[in-house]
Amino acid sequence: MAFQQSCSSANFWLIFRHELRVLTRDRTLPLACVVLALMVGCGLFVGMAQASLRERMIAEVTEHEAEAQQKNQTTLKAVLSGKEALVPFSNPANPAALAGTLAGRHTVLPNGPLAALAVGQSDMMPNYYRISYLSKVQFMYDSEIENPWNLLSGHFDVAFVVVFVLPLLVIGLGYNLLSAEREQGTLRMLCSQPLSLATLLTAKMTVRLMALLSVLIPLPLIVLLASRPETRALEPMLLMLSWAVLVGGYTLFWFAVAAFVNVLGRPSSQNALIMVALWTVLVLILPVAMNLAVSAVSPAPSRTELASRTRVVTADALRQYENLYSADYRYTSDPEALAVKDGHIDVPSRMRAFFLAKQRVDQQIEPLLKRFDHQLLEQQRLVDIVGFLSPAILVNEALNSVAGNDSRRFVAFKTQTEAFHNTWRLFFSPRILDDRATTLQDLDQLPKWQWVELTADDTRWRIWSRIGLIMALVVGLGTAAIRKAARQPIV
Repeated sequence: MAFQQSCSSANFWLIFRHELRVLTRDRTLPLACVVLALMVGCGLFVGMAQASLRERMIAEVTEHEAEAQQKNQTTLKAVLSGKEALVPFSNPANPAALAGTLAGRHTVLPNGPLAALAVGQSDMMPNYYRISYLSKVQFMYDSEIENPWNLLSGHFDVAFVVVFVLPLLVIGLGYNLLSAEREQGTLRMLCSQPLSLATLLTAKMTVRLMALLSVLIPLPLIVLLASRPETRALEPMLLMLSWAVLVGGYTLFWFAVAAFVNVLGRPSSQNALIMVALWTVLVLILPVAMNLAVSAVSPAPSRTELASRTRVVTADALRQYENLYSADYRYTSDPEALAVKDGHIDVPSRMRAFFLAKQRVDQQIEPLLKRFDHQLLEQQRLVDIVGFLSPAILVNEALNSVAGNDSRRFVAFKTQTEAFHNTWRLFFSPRILDDRATTLQDLDQLPKWQWVELTADDTRWRIWSRIGLIMALVVGLGTAAIRKAARQPIV
């Protein structure tokens, strides 16, 4: 038994070295590696550009917020000392003006440390919102609502290369692992030696697998480690490990497909057609079909219904507060009416009505918005359930989770933004309704946004559960290929 294992190991490495020399000399393997490196480089460039763009946007928003805060402090000091002209909509002593346009508060979603590896939903979902007392519908539901899978064919990023391009390279390198030997008449001679088909197939496959992974895995990780200091912390390093295992598992899956097709004993041309057909079904057709099925079971929320309902509720609010909206504008002829007196200020009736109306719109529209959120979560749940039918969906969702650009992170950002929006209104509501003038202390106590990241355990579970499913497919296909090879006649 030990002798057979020793012979098998020796034969494996003999075939491995021979195959490496052959593929290197005919330039097949170097060409595939160069093509893969160029595509990974292009995808990484796009991903880093998108991540940098979002970081610049966040920096500009943060800078604008700081400038607005400083300007409000300066203006408020001047107003309280009587040195500033009293203008209602730019007077920070007026809590309604401060809550609406002057404060400049934003909620921002920071990039994940590995955001460059997958654009994911970041090309569609906003990474910041401007917070005021406006209705949530006006600043949070003004973008198109789509299923997460619809964004897969977006930017050409590293995730696109892994999910779409990598299987094609595996097909090009692996469609004739055994059929070429059979067609050249060398398979019978090889198997006349103490060499099994499984050993021959595994050695040939390992050469190609290691060559592709030696380019695909180190290249983006080395670039990120060299260019982004935040990736050198413990948690990003663990995410990098998860990414490497995920990519390796997906590559191994397609080589397992190639191995199974090769042991069917068909000609090379048929093997190529079968593998291309499988790629078309698993990567293109099945995800689209699943998306249509999910949309049929849990349809996307109706934008028309939301817009119509919002108009009706807004009209009701206008009627309810029409007396305040039609109040006179005495402060236009008497600016002193806007002066701070004993800590109070006369909030203009129209601004008070605007605040109350927007608050009422949110209260009336909240059940519909909850239904929207429920429908979107239901769609995501269905994608998670049926995603195992397509390895492409499994890997794409996991890659987005590694990058921090998956749908669940954006849903968490939206939920936290809604909570902050409510906190913002609660802070200003008593001040507006009681005509309390803003103080310098109030400016310092304005609610501050703090993003709460998803737990690392939840992220790791989402990634590694998908890795487990991919590995289960690999084991299943590999076992089937080995058993078929053991029964395959040498012809």
